Amino acid sequence: VCSSDLIIDIYVEPPFVPPQVDMRQARLALLGAGLLDKVTAAIAALPAQQAAVFNIWWDYSTIVERASPQVAEMSAALGLTDAQVDQLFIAAAAS
Repeated sequence: VCSSDLIIDIYVEPPFVPPQVDMRQARLALLGAGLLDKVTAAIAALPAQQAAVFNIWWDYSTIVERASPQVAEMSAALGLTDAQVDQLFIAAAAS
């Protein structure tokens, strides 16, 4: 067997993306990624009624769920990919 015939199969477990984090963790992850001010600006740019509803969620929620419509809406507004949002949740859970 020559070395070019050697196949090494390595399985790497994908990182665990938490289904939810608390709001403190979420805000710290956004701050660390330089996105916290952009979230505030994105909320302010929404139509008045939608911004009011989103502000209530943002100000009074205790948890942020990865699968929530608010996360989907805000990630789209910020131009984040699913992988980037997953990384934010992973970072949030570590804080």
